[in-house]
Amino acid sequence: MGVLKKLAGQTAIYGISSILGRVLNLALTPLYTNEAYSGFGEGAYGIMSSLYSFIALMNIILIFGMETTFFRFSQDDKDFKTVYNQAYIWIILMSVSFLTLGGLLYQPIAAGLGYPDQSLLVLLTVGILFFDTLAALPMARMRYEEKAMRFAIINLINIVVTVVLNFIFILGLRLGIEFIFVANLIASFIRLVMGSWGNLPTSIKPDKDLIKQMVSYGFYIMVAGLAGMMTQTLDRILIPILWEDGTIFHGIERTGEEINGLYAAIYKIVIFIALATQAFRYAVEPFFFKESKNDNSPETFARVFHYFVLASLTGFLFIASFSKEIVSFNLWGLLNFTFIGKAYWEALEVVPILLLAYVFNGAYVNLSIWFKITKQVRYAILFTGVGAVLTLFINYFTIPVYGYIGSAWATLICFASMCVLVYLVGQKYYPVPYRIKRMGLYLLIFLVAYFINYQVGPTEGYYPAFLFKLVITLGALGGIYVIEKYWPIYWVKGK
Repeated sequence: MGVLKKLAGQTAIYGISSILGRVLNLALTPLYTNEAYSGFGEGAYGIMSSLYSFIALMNIILIFGMETTFFRFSQDDKDFKTVYNQAYIWIILMSVSFLTLGGLLYQPIAAGLGYPDQSLLVLLTVGILFFDTLAALPMARMRYEEKAMRFAIINLINIVVTVVLNFIFILGLRLGIEFIFVANLIASFIRLVMGSWGNLPTSIKPDKDLIKQMVSYGFYIMVAGLAGMMTQTLDRILIPILWEDGTIFHGIERTGEEINGLYAAIYKIVIFIALATQAFRYAVEPFFFKESKNDNSPETFARVFHYFVLASLTGFLFIASFSKEIVSFNLWGLLNFTFIGKAYWEALEVVPILLLAYVFNGAYVNLSIWFKITKQVRYAILFTGVGAVLTLFINYFTIPVYGYIGSAWATLICFASMCVLVYLVGQKYYPVPYRIKRMGLYLLIFLVAYFINYQVGPTEGYYPAFLFKLVITLGALGGIYVIEKYWPIYWVKGK
């Protein structure tokens, strides 16, 4: 239990910082989605969401898998500082090349993305990506050295600066959408400075053999990461492209940007499970590599998977059951405030679909460790490639007809398929005694509880209905607690 407690402690630090950071960041959602505060409509929010999806994809390419590569090669009896230096050389090359090209070609890029009148936003995006890329490896080094607290503080400061500047620029000074990106640019620069303190490379002399091996390994991680990120962000890039402006959706003529804005705003609710997965990944990736040297590591990995997925399913049940209550956030009429503007509430129907998708995404993060440990990262491209193809295929055929509903189902089908594939192949190359039947039982319990709560629907200030849903939710958790306590599958000989 010692290693699990240590992992849980580090995950808690990453998680608390991520949750606090996201809570602060989520404070921007009412600002952006209430036109009275920001002056932005659904279309403007859709443009911003598309560009941030582009940032997420480009960030994967520029980092080039060097975070995971640094962790992996540091375990091969090499001085981790030597590995770090070589990874940093490559990061500098990628980021400076991108800054140069982006600075010269930002106007054609804006036209190619469909925003010829928003070239300044693209230029600011280039700057954000430059700073974020240079900061990635110093932040990864803190994770490797288990400096979780410093990592968390820097990320929190980054979020606080972003939020404060947004409120100053948008709410206080009533400036335009470009100042959202200016705030991000300033915050990214501050994070780079703080993260680089004490983490700059001690040498920039290339080791051609080592860097060649690292780039080769990182290439597979990058391609897999890019395909994986496509499964999470491609929908918000494709919706404005595939949805024909003026098509009727839910009885109203909508543009592609408006549909995208509705979807992106409601997507914020799903972020709670996504950030839990992110916090877990921060802690677990270096942990898995170090733990893999122990004889009982497969059993440890199985236990980690079990409790993480159980926690994710708990989040699914609570958020899916009370999504309307979360976005209204007016405490049954006591506050005249909404977390997400009412104009966006029609998209709440996709919340349970997306939440379940991100439960599978978290499971995939756990299950995928085997190909990183065994250096068979080519399989990462297979799994994420299948996911990306499914995402593209389903979105292409469903968005023109069903809008963001098709995108939500594409996300769920994609992540579920990736989970099945990585599990089946992984058991051949790196067997881990996952208790899949038990997790299947828990999934069924949570789904039944959700469907009961779904029949009740939004409580709309009706206390008995709210209490009924709460009792059903807690009852499901209580039932699972009893199963875990009296029919445990871990720490029991022969199980």
